[in-house]
Amino acid sequence: MNDSLLDSLLHHLDDPSNSGNGLLQAFDEDESLLSLQGTDALQMLDVTTISGQFSATEEVSPDHDRDRRTDRYCSAENESVASTSPPPMTVENIRSRDTTRRCTYRQKQKAQKDVLYRQVDELTSQLSVLQKRKETAEASKGTWLGHAAVWKVLADRHMKARVLAEEQRRRLCKAVERRSALIQNLGVLLRKRIGEEQPEEAAYAGKKPRTESPDVLLYEAFINELAEVYARTDSIFKETTMEIDVDSQAFFNLSQPTKTDARYHELVGALTTPFAFERVRVLLYKVWWSLDNYRGYETIEGSWIPDDTYITKICIDGPGGNLLVQHCITRQYGEADRVVFVWRKFTEGQGAYAGMHADETGWAIVRPSPSCGQGNAGTVMESVTRFVPINFSSAPASSCSTAVKQFTDTVIKIGEDICQRSLQKLEEKLLDDTLGV
Repeated sequence: MNDSLLDSLLHHLDDPSNSGNGLLQAFDEDESLLSLQGTDALQMLDVTTISGQFSATEEVSPDHDRDRRTDRYCSAENESVASTSPPPMTVENIRSRDTTRRCTYRQKQKAQKDVLYRQVDELTSQLSVLQKRKETAEASKGTWLGHAAVWKVLADRHMKARVLAEEQRRRLCKAVERRSALIQNLGVLLRKRIGEEQPEEAAYAGKKPRTESPDVLLYEAFINELAEVYARTDSIFKETTMEIDVDSQAFFNLSQPTKTDARYHELVGALTTPFAFERVRVLLYKVWWSLDNYRGYETIEGSWIPDDTYITKICIDGPGGNLLVQHCITRQYGEADRVVFVWRKFTEGQGAYAGMHADETGWAIVRPSPSCGQGNAGTVMESVTRFVPINFSSAPASSCSTAVKQFTDTVIKIGEDICQRSLQKLEEKLLDDTLGV
């Protein structure tokens, strides 16, 4: 019996596929081996007993024997778990490396995110600057000549005027010399005097004075801009708020306040008239600039002026006896359902306003009233005027600012006065046409 138990135990020990947990289960199943006395079991396993460890008279109780078997089972199970789990130091190293790698990755991602946020802020600021520059360029496009261009045109005008003045002075000096010689020779015979006058007249006719106006360069520059000004008509009226008062007799019902960041002054106006649109559009161009009652009124004519383009020059007395000279180039564009007027005007100050100029651009639309669709007659007239004061004066800044303000107010008042006179004359023409006068 003991031999068979020993063989079974050795067989389980030699089998490499059996773990410690399996051996314990085998021991539990074979109660006969566990029921042996301690000494017999040790002898079967060929283990020598240690003297003095157990008393010969000591008996092992059943409870104590069960506790010992339970301790063996727990010890074997712990040994099996310990044999299958990795060493603690290796696990800690792996976890430490993973933690370090994750921290490094998170720091790198955070740094990249900060860089991207900074790039977004920089690009956003650059975009806002570019958009503001674009809006400023669009607002100022076509409303006035650049300062360099104005300087060039004015310099050319002054240069041409100086050449004409010098040439006229030379002719006058020669004429004075001739007349002086003629007076000294009064005593000479009439025939001889006539003989002396004929070569003088021939020489005088050989040098004809230059009659070309020095303002032609300015007019040509403005004429070249009218097409671009006309192309911006719809966008200008979309930007400007119109308020039409049918009961008001004034054209400029409300002046739009100048923006703080704008470099131009803006004046808007709207008016309705009960006359039919077709009658208004026929008579409007004839009285658009009723300036013949101003001093120095002059109409510029020439083959170089395009069709439907009208050029006028007037002199206006300002406050304090200061003179203002205005050059206006107007063009009419006829469309199917409206008439569009665009103009460029250049104002020069003289006297106390010397060196001060105003560059003006204007749009006007004449169209049928919305009430025409209901069987009623009527015409709506709308206008937007923008002008830029330009100061080339060398006066001190303190006194110059006051003069510039007075000059600007005078230009605005003159523009309103010209518009009101034109509308009044248009109304008279329409009434005469209605009455058949």
